[in-house]
Amino acid sequence: MDPHMLANLSNGSICSPRNKTSGEGWLLPLPLNLIALIISHLEAPADLARTCRTCRVFYYMTLPQLYANVTLKSYDCIRYSPEHGRVEGSGMGSPFVMGLNGLVLRNVAAYVKKLSIVGEWREHDLEEFSKKGLLKQSFVGLLASSWELSTKMLPTVWQGLEHSQIRIPPMASLVSLRVLDIDPLCYVDDISLLLAGSKTLRNLTLVWSPRMREVGEPSVNLESIFGRCRAKDQSLKLKTVAIKNLFAYDTNSCESYFDPSGIEEVTEINSTAGLGDHGAAVFINSPFRKMSRPLPHLKSVRGDRVSKEFLVLLETTRGIEKLYIIGDKKADKDKGSSILPRSPASNGSSPSGDLHSENLRDDTIEAITQNHGHTLRHLLLPPQWRLTSDNIALIVRSCPNLEQIGFGTEFDRFMSLKLLMPFLTKVTAIRLLDNPGGSDFRDKMHEVDDGRHEEQMGGPTSARAGQKIRWIELADLLFEMGKTELMDDPENPGKMRYRRRVWKQNREAVKDIAIWKMDSLDV
Repeated sequence: MDPHMLANLSNGSICSPRNKTSGEGWLLPLPLNLIALIISHLEAPADLARTCRTCRVFYYMTLPQLYANVTLKSYDCIRYSPEHGRVEGSGMGSPFVMGLNGLVLRNVAAYVKKLSIVGEWREHDLEEFSKKGLLKQSFVGLLASSWELSTKMLPTVWQGLEHSQIRIPPMASLVSLRVLDIDPLCYVDDISLLLAGSKTLRNLTLVWSPRMREVGEPSVNLESIFGRCRAKDQSLKLKTVAIKNLFAYDTNSCESYFDPSGIEEVTEINSTAGLGDHGAAVFINSPFRKMSRPLPHLKSVRGDRVSKEFLVLLETTRGIEKLYIIGDKKADKDKGSSILPRSPASNGSSPSGDLHSENLRDDTIEAITQNHGHTLRHLLLPPQWRLTSDNIALIVRSCPNLEQIGFGTEFDRFMSLKLLMPFLTKVTAIRLLDNPGGSDFRDKMHEVDDGRHEEQMGGPTSARAGQKIRWIELADLLFEMGKTELMDDPENPGKMRYRRRVWKQNREAVKDIAIWKMDSLDV
């Protein structure tokens, strides 16, 4: 190494000469901590790669950040360069495999904090890819991993994440794990050792293939996934749990798998035998709601089923801040195509009640307002529940800290909502939902001219109580509320009054706001 470079490293700075021939001194000493600060502001991989090629010091200081987040994307077709028309690479010469080779052959795997493998994979290439051998580097600092490739887990990739084993091994620094398209009859990958041995795991997302639920096949065995945790008597200390498409026999509670004292967020999508399921599904229930101990730190609940077990969860916990109950996205006339076997005693109804049951609706609202009213900030109710004026008044009165709210109602009750505006002192977003099963609410909203909507909303929200409201959705019409200004009074020509400026918006404007973002079946 250059002696000047050695001197710079030992002195904790890097300099440049004023004149190589005159022998004059060095200028502009640059401390290493200042270099590290500059590098920390670089985010684009291209910028980081160019910085690595600047000099040796920059190379060694930038390399960990360059490989901190690695995403390998596979394509199911041969791509051609738009510049010269040549093949960019396929098979063993594809960018995907070349990137994988870079992790295998170079000593950089230890720098990787997050590894994502995404894209499409053609099945006939599996044999060719498997000939490359296992990853030999150890991802000792891996914090999060995501497998989103359209194929099963490849042993050639996953067996090298810690050390070579047939099962996916534990990862000492793993914090977040997301596993998609789990199907025990198609892919026999074993993640039990990974779950039992990853002591720092805090966020877990498991998405099963919808095939089992569609054909009524309870082939999922949760014991094969979490059995090692129960055997070692060390439940997972998770903060967030998200499951989707779970279809397993109703056996053990998840209390033997998860430590309930640390769970803060629970998401269950298409994973329970609640409303909307056939009566035969009563034996195919989610164990995540059958817990003998309460969840003391539960802050967020999101799901698409309402059942008696769900009511028990609401009644035995306190202090939920965010509650999203997602309604069926299809009209009722489109339902009923489930392949679940029919039970003679069920008569086609769910054992837990009907989505349109007024009793279940009222019981749910009562549990919410009594146990979580003072802490609740976000509330989304199914659009199939057409709330009465009494329901709306109870929610507004019992939940003084609401910031975002969405519910279904009819046109005549919508008019009475104006009387409750003075109580919505902290609300920033309101959604009045249309009923997918059929309702005149949407038609009534479209009968009114957009300009009339803006006039009607600009006045009441200009009062001090409604100043924080920014977004209002009426069925499928979205409006944004601006600042209060002195404008012409449409009801009294020639006079001025303070009103808020209102204009129509599209759904793209609210895609990142929770009350809209959480209203989906994605996890």
